[in-house]
Amino acid sequence: MAKRKVRPGILRREKIVVDGKEIEVDTFDAKVVLGSGKELESIDELLRQEEAEKAIQAALKEIETIAQEYPDKEKDIWYCYEVGKVLQFVDATGFADRKKGLIWRRMAYDLRPDLFGGKKKNAEESKRYPETMYYLGKQKKKNVKRAKFDQWYEILKFKRIKEKDNALLEQILTECESKNLSSVQLRQRIKELQQY
Repeated sequence: MAKRKVRPGILRREKIVVDGKEIEVDTFDAKVVLGSGKELESIDELLRQEEAEKAIQAALKEIETIAQEYPDKEKDIWYCYEVGKVLQFVDATGFADRKKGLIWRRMAYDLRPDLFGGKKKNAEESKRYPETMYYLGKQKKKNVKRAKFDQWYEILKFKRIKEKDNALLEQILTECESKNLSSVQLRQRIKELQQY
């Protein structure tokens, strides 16, 4: 029997066949393989994944409460900001960037796509919306209103801005206020400004 490596991950949806019917179930990535010599490491990973799932469920309850205050929540800048504040739980629990992506996917694709812009075509695409919310939640409240959601969606794709280049962000927000830039125009303008 070949030994299987333990991959770090979190709970996810998987399709299995039971009595000839395909059903979706939640599964952990980590597996305990008896006799592998890594049983304790595997058990620790399962416990970390269980802890992540509990944190996800608690965050979703908070987000559900916020959603009740915003009936037209999709692309509502203040809804996204408030949810982004809740999503900061990933920092407090010390999840690495790779795991953050898995958490966003779990929340926005597997569990509650209705809270994150609706069901997307694939799991990879679904994590972009909560990631934008997460980074929006890190912004100063006075800056949030200076751009529309679609503009923030473009702005927060740029690593330099996410890493707190305040001077560049200020330039971009000033342009968002003074010009009605489309997503394509804004993306191009950010690229130009980054060169200086």
